[in-house]
Amino acid sequence: MDQMYKLYDRQASSKICVKNYFQQYSELLKSSLCHDISEQSEEKIFQLMDVDLSQARTLIKRYCSIDNLALLMETANAKEGEKQEYINIPEKILNNAPLETIKVLRTLSKETLIKPKIQNGISVKYDESRWPNNNSVIPYEEFLVYCRVYEPFESQSRFFKYKTTNVPVLKLKSVISILGCQTLYELRQKIICQSDLSITIETSENPNQKPGSMAKDVYKSGFFYIEDTFYNDTSVPTNIDYSSVILEWAATRDIGPFKVATMDAQINSLCARFGFPWVYQHQGCCEHLIVLTDARLVTVNDVLALSAYPRIERIRPVSGKNCIYCGIFNVHWIITEHNRIPHDISYFCNRCFISYNYINGKKIGNFKAYNYPCIPKLMFVRKRRNM
Repeated sequence: MDQMYKLYDRQASSKICVKNYFQQYSELLKSSLCHDISEQSEEKIFQLMDVDLSQARTLIKRYCSIDNLALLMETANAKEGEKQEYINIPEKILNNAPLETIKVLRTLSKETLIKPKIQNGISVKYDESRWPNNNSVIPYEEFLVYCRVYEPFESQSRFFKYKTTNVPVLKLKSVISILGCQTLYELRQKIICQSDLSITIETSENPNQKPGSMAKDVYKSGFFYIEDTFYNDTSVPTNIDYSSVILEWAATRDIGPFKVATMDAQINSLCARFGFPWVYQHQGCCEHLIVLTDARLVTVNDVLALSAYPRIERIRPVSGKNCIYCGIFNVHWIITEHNRIPHDISYFCNRCFISYNYINGKKIGNFKAYNYPCIPKLMFVRKRRNM
């Protein structure tokens, strides 16, 4: 792996054990954000500065007084307001008057507004409603890792082989963020690939029936290769160990050594290089490059629900094939062994598929039909230009 992608090693980081790194960083951050300074520590600071504490406090109160923040114009307006005798609404009137909005706001300000709390020495402000139970993420203690997933090389253009450079053109598929306490198996659930959506059930006799099980529900085997370790999916006992063939091949060529683990490994257990391409393989021979690009501590501005992660931060829409018949709509059917079409494999939209191959719901000719694997929400719809 290192020899194949050594070109990318120039931009990769050194090997980082993310758990130890963020533990040290979290402790450092807590000490720098600690606002709970005692009087004794204040006295030590002023002694080092050779300043009289009482005199310094007097000067600070005078120079930092909020009275110094008022402008002459604001003072004049305040005095004018006193002359006009503006009336403030008393509490009793608010209780008796039908001003429901003001009552609700006043209740919220007393009970459920954001309150400052001290967490591990850090003054943190958050809404208690965001911390319902133990299924919440603790800011400044947990961290996020960002993973970029690329399209398989087989998805490259057919003109790629005519290029002079040996460096493949990578197409980014998605960017996924995952917590350090979550596992590689959870990361896998967020990787979307067209090969996982394939449906192998032939439905030409009854095209209106519901599609069968997708490939990802039938063929669940797969692995991640990160540094020198193969992380296999062992969630199902019938899963195939894809790494065993690779390990046997490597042993005959004196390549290795390699380690084997499961996808139950947590992200915080990884010691890997950021910016270096690793491999995710599934569906037998479908390989994706994955790159750990960034990592940071969770802050109070992030979504703090544990169920929100892993999450897809960005995904590239799929530019689907067009129907060979009308050339306008996206493909919904794959046709093979058709006796009235000169191509062995053809692609039809749903409208053209029904109109060309069925009369009054009855099949015409001999052919096999399969649902085209796609997620409609991710399909990029081409707009027709006005002629």
